[in-house]
Amino acid sequence: MGRKQLAGIIAAAGLGVLVVGYGAAFAFAGDKIPGDTTVLGIPIGGLSKGDAKAKLEAGLQDRISAPIALKAGETKFTVAPADAGLSVDVDATVEAAGAGRSLAPGRIWHALTGGDAVEPVVAKDDARLKTAIDKLAAQVNRPATEGTITFKGTQPVTHQPAQGLQLDAAKAPAAVVAAYPSDGNPKDLPVGVTEPKAGTDAIKKALTDFAEPAMSGPVRLTVGSKSVDLLPAEIAPALTLTAQQGDVIPSLNTKALEPLFQRRFKSLETLPKDATVQIVGAAPKVIPAVDGNIVDRSKVGAAILAILPKPAGERRAAVPLTHSKAAFTTEQATALGITQKMGEFATQFPHAPYRNINIGHAAAKINGTLVKPGDTFSLNKIVGERTKENGFTEGNIISGGKFVLDLGGGVSQSATTTFNAAFFAGLKILEHKAHSVYISRYPVGREATVAWPAVDLKFLNDSGHGVLVQTIFKASTPGNSGSIRVIIWGTKVWDITAGQSEKSNFRQPNVVYNTKSDCRVQAPSQGFDITVYRYFAKNGARVKTEQFTTKYNPADDIRCGPKPGTTTPPPPGTTPPPGRVKPSIPTTRPAS
Repeated sequence: MGRKQLAGIIAAAGLGVLVVGYGAAFAFAGDKIPGDTTVLGIPIGGLSKGDAKAKLEAGLQDRISAPIALKAGETKFTVAPADAGLSVDVDATVEAAGAGRSLAPGRIWHALTGGDAVEPVVAKDDARLKTAIDKLAAQVNRPATEGTITFKGTQPVTHQPAQGLQLDAAKAPAAVVAAYPSDGNPKDLPVGVTEPKAGTDAIKKALTDFAEPAMSGPVRLTVGSKSVDLLPAEIAPALTLTAQQGDVIPSLNTKALEPLFQRRFKSLETLPKDATVQIVGAAPKVIPAVDGNIVDRSKVGAAILAILPKPAGERRAAVPLTHSKAAFTTEQATALGITQKMGEFATQFPHAPYRNINIGHAAAKINGTLVKPGDTFSLNKIVGERTKENGFTEGNIISGGKFVLDLGGGVSQSATTTFNAAFFAGLKILEHKAHSVYISRYPVGREATVAWPAVDLKFLNDSGHGVLVQTIFKASTPGNSGSIRVIIWGTKVWDITAGQSEKSNFRQPNVVYNTKSDCRVQAPSQGFDITVYRYFAKNGARVKTEQFTTKYNPADDIRCGPKPGTTTPPPPGTTPPPGRVKPSIPTTRPAS
């Protein structure tokens, strides 16, 4: 064999080795991602495209939906990726990492020996991203805060000025995309800074020149020869110093001080009095309005601010009075047309000290109530909660079909009498509730009980004129009944008469034996149904009819003591002596 042939054989053999080696390298790394490749710390080097995609999807599952953490200055914010239209394109990320089959020697060499940290490819919805940036701006943007001085007690407290922030709307989208997927550490947002107009020096000057002198002593306001003093502790809660246009300006919230002004200015002012309608003698009369002169509230704030920084001896200012008209004029009161009796009713009650207190107190509160056209009379609102503080005492009420003691017992007598006066006045009854059992001193089917706060007597003044409610109360004595009379004055619209159906659906009471120590005897009464009619007439002709149906429950026959034929059990822990069982003794049942 010649030398040339041998050389050819050797060359061919070498080429075969190279081809085999290249084939092996291609088989091992031709479709693999470069060996040192990572995406957000997740190693995907040496993996095929499919395997790399699966590993990335698993590794990024939590991060791609986690809120994007951001900050502006020291304030932190978050944006939900879905709200911003952001997601990771895993396929594109794997492609960017170098996945894919290739015969290029360089590509195979890089797959065997190379690889880098690769950023994920982020897909975005521009419209949703803009909406998210607008919402973020609303949270980030804040104007510069000017310095203020407020007061804790009479001690001035300074609040230093602060910079404002403004989100850069043009750069913010790229910053949000760059921060996604979030690693939990807030990334800076692009913001501009605005400075307050007044610096700390202006606040310091305002503190020494105004705030501290303002609390040095009382200020005196005068009207002619009369004067009142306002103390620093009274003024301080309404006083604030705020930086404006580079200066620190004091302001006084006079609305917050109005309760103080009303108390202190009594000696300086003559308050207006509204016109009203009262019973004078035996008939209603218009009491004219009286105009007043009050401290001019539009000037008092400036007067106080002018003297607050002054030293002792100069802390005084004159304040002017201004004419103040009554809110409800004589002409308006006259136009109410309260001149006639529209309806009246009277009831009597047996003597009991609690009735004199409770019925009389409620009557006094109701007396003189003026109900303007279209307004509603509410007994609970006028009389108030039945408490000792409100002047009421304990008396009988009906609870669960039994008479028990409670505060305000007897007030229903006032309610029943008022209801009947409104009934015969032809006024619209909005709310009333009869007693659960019939009380014989009340007109059957035409009565009203009340209980705070849920059970009320309400009627609407639909007469087109004013209405004045008058009560005339007469206390009972041990030998005489008491009475309450209610008259409703106004302009008579209707002639009212009443009628009623026969009683029906009678229900019999039960006999109840009660051995409790607080037992109260109760006489029985039947339950029944009845309908009451209200007839409206004008000029002798009936115009309309209303009806009210009441269903009374029976009142049980309550007897104190054991049922005849039974014995009272001994108190716990005791045993009666043998052969000595004490017989039960029936208790006398007084009438209710």
